[in-house]
Amino acid sequence: MTISKEDAIKHAQSKDNQDLLAKYRKEAANKQPVLANAYDLVYKAYKRQYAKTGNDILIIIANGWYFPTPEVHLYFEAHAGNYKLMQNNSSQYFNMVTYHTAQWTSGLGLETTPETISIQDAYGFHTIKVESFI
Repeated sequence: MTISKEDAIKHAQSKDNQDLLAKYRKEAANKQPVLANAYDLVYKAYKRQYAKTGNDILIIIANGWYFPTPEVHLYFEAHAGNYKLMQNNSSQYFNMVTYHTAQWTSGLGLETTPETISIQDAYGFHTIKVESFI
């Protein structure tokens, strides 16, 4: 998505934008992680063999962008075979356009590799197909 400088300024000055910034500032002040709410979130999941063990590891990648945003730390939490994409908001550097990637890798030697995984973010649950890495 591209946005003109004029549209970016209008967006930055909008009530919706100011409400979103207020929400981010409150979350940052609480220092509590929240489910990620980046725009255009895309997920990929891969399986890959390491060290000739015959077992796979699982690699999960997420990518998205924020505007407006504080400085954001984007990461995965694993919960019994389900995954949450989380974010911690900083109390610094508001009103930026930022792009983020998060990745998570399982421990070596999963006994079974799922065909799909479930990832939760602020928009709900997403079923992601696990593909071969190579």
